[in-house]
Amino acid sequence: MTLGTTLSTAFGTATRALLLSALLASPSALVHAQTPTPAPIQPGEPAISMDDARRIANEHGLVRIEEIKLDGGKWEIEGRDSTGAGMEIDLRATDGTVIKMERDRPASAGARP
Repeated sequence: MTLGTTLSTAFGTATRALLLSALLASPSALVHAQTPTPAPIQPGEPAISMDDARRIANEHGLVRIEEIKLDGGKWEIEGRDSTGAGMEIDLRATDGTVIKMERDRPASAGARP
């Protein structure tokens, strides 16, 4: 074996090992770098504000809010949709997940014969 072949083989092996270790380390480093740690939620404090709760309710069809209150770790929101039907939406106060959504039949639907 010549000196040039030995150096080439040694350099190639070292380079491949270095690249392999960098590739194996990179994905986990990227995941940790891109995933911010959420701030801890203080007991008794909702993570979403009343304004956030209103926005989420609007996104689910509630156009006129008549009552909103925080009770037992959930936002309870009552109001009307675009047809005038009564609606109730309960949201988990920690993350805004819809727990319950009820909608009355609109008055325009009326009783069917």
